[in-house]
Amino acid sequence: MSEQKPIVLWTHFRSVSHAFQRTFLQRPQEFHIIDGPFLEFVIDTHDQHLKAVKTGIADPSKSPDPNLFMPKILSIFGKIWKPYYDESSNKPKRMFCKEHSNFFLKAISGTSLLSNPQFLELTHTFLIRNPEKSLRSLYKAVNFIFKKNPEYFIPDFDKNLAGLKESKQIFDLIKDLNKQPIVVDADDLIDDPERVLKKYCELIGEEFKEEMIHWEAKNINEWNGNNFTITKLMV
Repeated sequence: MSEQKPIVLWTHFRSVSHAFQRTFLQRPQEFHIIDGPFLEFVIDTHDQHLKAVKTGIADPSKSPDPNLFMPKILSIFGKIWKPYYDESSNKPKRMFCKEHSNFFLKAISGTSLLSNPQFLELTHTFLIRNPEKSLRSLYKAVNFIFKKNPEYFIPDFDKNLAGLKESKQIFDLIKDLNKQPIVVDADDLIDDPERVLKKYCELIGEEFKEEMIHWEAKNINEWNGNNFTITKLMV
């Protein structure tokens, strides 16, 4: 069993979270990286429900029973925790999972997973960005993507979908349990990445390494999501 519990980085749209995640992708011998597992779950279950409605299997006026998806949700948590319980290696890799707070809360809506030890015992960290900057960036991204791709539906811009409130909700929950969540301000990360990452590594019990801030320009497979629109909004 590893001594270090999985790390989760809770984020919201346009918080430079992919830049933050890239720093840990630089250390593949030490970390397993999962990018947005609950986002994929939300998209898949939404698509399945739409298909069921079209075929007359599901009632369009009712949301799917969340208990039907519990096995899948628990399997995601199992994947996140798997390296922690790995006894096949003398030095198992530590899990680093980045997830948007709004997708996570949507995925577990109607369940009791916020009181589940697999959630509570994670090393909870947060990346936040000034709403004036993140919302402006999100608005520009939405308009740019849908103008370039008119075949996609153009939604009305809703700032409440950015995930800021959901990050605060998870933060308050962890704080109320007398735990001290780790919070990184995106502006600080951009201004002085080495200082911020050194402190972050210290707080999560890891050593900072120089390769975290020196990157080779290349395609990142973990960012090639199946959903075109969501992937472009996040990266």
